[in-house]
Amino acid sequence: MIIRTGRLYQTFKYLVYAALAVNAGHFFIENVAGSSTTYEDGVAFSDIIVAYTDSIDTVAWLILLLLLELETFVLPDERIKAGVEWTINILTILCGGIILYALYGYWATLWIPLGFEPYAGADPCSLLSGEWGFAVALDDYPPLDAQNCTALAGEVFVNAKANLFATPENLSLINRLAWTDVVNASVWVIIVAVLEAEVYLQSSKLFGTKFFFAYKSAKILLYGVLFVCAYYWWMLGEPWDAWDAFLWLVAFFFIEMNMLTWQEENAERRAAGFIK
Repeated sequence: MIIRTGRLYQTFKYLVYAALAVNAGHFFIENVAGSSTTYEDGVAFSDIIVAYTDSIDTVAWLILLLLLELETFVLPDERIKAGVEWTINILTILCGGIILYALYGYWATLWIPLGFEPYAGADPCSLLSGEWGFAVALDDYPPLDAQNCTALAGEVFVNAKANLFATPENLSLINRLAWTDVVNASVWVIIVAVLEAEVYLQSSKLFGTKFFFAYKSAKILLYGVLFVCAYYWWMLGEPWDAWDAFLWLVAFFFIEMNMLTWQEENAERRAAGFIK
């Protein structure tokens, strides 16, 4: 059945897209704060993707989301020709390249948790020179001071390259957050690749076939992994990451509804002989 959408539905959809834009600003502020500690000499051009992975990734995904909205809902098929089609394709390729680069950034960010090793030096509380930081969570590295250094009285880990100390508990949290980022980003890349393939291959030709239901079912499993990531962020005490992950799931639910409607409409037009 073709999904009919009213004004309230569309308003809610675009409010979700707007909330994702707000999140992009939040992640930029968070990345700036985190990079001021891990890159105390300033962020080199080659390190920008690692230092600002979250914000760059979110902006690229937001643009790609809007392009998918144009392709699957806003613009009728007969309008997506010549210059419009080329513009959408070029922007899609650019965003895809940035997203893949950001995925590399998530993997590269693992240098922080994987760079820690047991510390056996002087008491960290004697190193309050302003050069060292205390790793509380991923991208949360306040300067080491007289208050937080007391938490380093027992077993301590240090990342000498990043000038960070961490407790075993905080290091475990950072590891789990970093790997959740990697899994979440990797699954999203797979999903958007399938979506773009659906648009490019005019998958309405497959509408109702066993293959159609097979890849739709596979995407449901992938979305399930993303839901687990969102829940895991919440359990780890990262409500903003959980909220952002939930918003993206809602946003792509709208895209999936667009796709389903578009595929069914084209299948009906093909059956009637209007398109080949």
